[in-house]
Amino acid sequence: MIRGFYAAKTGMISQQNALNVISNNVSNINTIGFKPQVTAFASLLYQNIDGGAGALISTGSGSKVQKIGIDFTRGEMEPTGRELDNAIDGDGFFGVLNKETNLTTYTRDGVFHISVEGDQQFLVDAIGNYVLGKDGNPLNVTAGYDSELIGVFSFPNTYGLQLLGGNQFAATNVSGQPQVDNISIIRSGYTESSATDSATEMVKVLQANSAFSFNARIVQSTDEMEKTVNQLR
Repeated sequence: MIRGFYAAKTGMISQQNALNVISNNVSNINTIGFKPQVTAFASLLYQNIDGGAGALISTGSGSKVQKIGIDFTRGEMEPTGRELDNAIDGDGFFGVLNKETNLTTYTRDGVFHISVEGDQQFLVDAIGNYVLGKDGNPLNVTAGYDSELIGVFSFPNTYGLQLLGGNQFAATNVSGQPQVDNISIIRSGYTESSATDSATEMVKVLQANSAFSFNARIVQSTDEMEKTVNQLR
């Protein structure tokens, strides 16, 4: 009975983590270029116990969150009429260079601005990071802005990218190194909407809530059985 108690507890923890992921997806339903996360579950270690007469019974230890992945489904193209807004029609990413850390990250958020630095002008993102050109360097637009000069980068394994927050991703050994993407097309005057689907997320909420409640009832029932057994001793 104690085994059942802990198995149900792990189920509650797993479903709570799933609800946290869903909450984050829903809160970013209006975030430009946002990619929702997806929770995958796995069963914990199984053990064989003696069931008598030489029979072995396999008993599980509950569940765990195996992985929280990213759904890179494309969002809808939303027209803005603003020349510096850009959306990628394809699987690529914009590259941005952090001015303070000199770290290059990648994003689908194409809301850009022009930063005047002395007699130079550079294309930057919403928080002032340099947008990279096709040569991998900060895009200098002093001579004039042209969306065709913006770099778009792809990866051998997109699902290996590391989510950093702030709608930014970083390359990893699993994702492979960025490559210039000559297939994706930049749509100037558009932004990509969040890929979060509210209906899908609401269904996930109902499923996770039901699973959490069911595991909670198992914990309660197991506790009541333990009390009964203790009273019989």
